[in-house]
Amino acid sequence: MTTLASATELLVTVAEPTRLRILNCLAAAPLFVSDLQDVLALPQPTVSRHLTVLKKAELVRDTSVAPFVLYRLCRDPGPQGRLVKAILESLGSETEFRRERSLALERSRKRGASEVKR
Repeated sequence: MTTLASATELLVTVAEPTRLRILNCLAAAPLFVSDLQDVLALPQPTVSRHLTVLKKAELVRDTSVAPFVLYRLCRDPGPQGRLVKAILESLGSETEFRRERSLALERSRKRGASEVKR
């Protein structure tokens, strides 16, 4: 991120409450859309729409795990990544964000444990 406009665009993208909540959950662990639906209590179209915006902004990336798609944060070491990291770290003081991040991590661990049992 080298221009003021791009920093502003990033902040506008992240400032949308649902996208901020999604990023917060993905900071805990990579998740499927269904995981995010459950943790955030949102319908699938809403989650998918916001993930598309975050992907276009290069804040998240996806990996196909047939027949599903796993989403994770992009770990950019540059200015954009540092800004996102600072925003996500600041959410630690907010009770609801901590709760959702904890639920996301728990959901990811349960999924991992059930895959190991197969």
